Amino acid sequence: MTLPDAATRLLAVADGRTDLWQPPAPRRAATVALLRDRPDGVEVYLMRRADTMAAAAAMHVFPGGSLEPGDGPLTDPATTLAAARRELLEETGVALPDRPTPVRFARWITPAVLPHRHDTDFFAVALPEGHTPTLLGTEAIAADWCPPAVALAQAAAGQIGLLPPTSAALHLLAGYTSVAAALRGLAVLATSPVPALMPVPVRTSTGIEWTLEDVLGRRRINDPAEVGLPSDWRPLPPGLPA
Repeated sequence: MTLPDAATRLLAVADGRTDLWQPPAPRRAATVALLRDRPDGVEVYLMRRADTMAAAAAMHVFPGGSLEPGDGPLTDPATTLAAARRELLEETGVALPDRPTPVRFARWITPAVLPHRHDTDFFAVALPEGHTPTLLGTEAIAADWCPPAVALAQAAAGQIGLLPPTSAALHLLAGYTSVAAALRGLAVLATSPVPALMPVPVRTSTGIEWTLEDVLGRRRINDPAEVGLPSDWRPLPPGLPA
């Protein structure tokens, strides 16, 4: 079957036209915001995906990937944590100790307009003492440490590409002055049910508008501040019509 172009998929999802486009089911996945302290705050390890990747090509992302059978059953909440540990080891060489446990602070689902979709748990953890991440594998072509606010400024200037979930995570991290404070703050978020957020295109009188939906709660997020983001933050996926 020929893949419909991005504009057709966008309109099909906004109008509920499954005859034009049937979105694939998202695959469960996990990603890790690896953090370390710097004199003036926190920095996070970001990797630039290869231009040839089928999903998130050329985007700056955290280490992570899809679940594998050895990670555990899909019904077990510990499975995405196991995947996060495995992916971090495979992509950076960093082996996380059993304690402290990485903090699960967000869950994002790829918009239905995209042909490659994931349902991803986001974890945050401090770089273990004595470890230095090394870029491994072929999925990414570069990696470096960067303060969250700097990465967001670079994205706003068009210097790097960020997917909405990565942008959202960086916004959450940007306000902290230390890794310990960041992990404490994110742990507070985890005490409440973590919403499964998905960018959704909605048809309006003036065209298509992107909004956020809590898939599990079956509700629209009218103000991004409800989930800790700036009120003017937009969940527009790169490469799709606005």
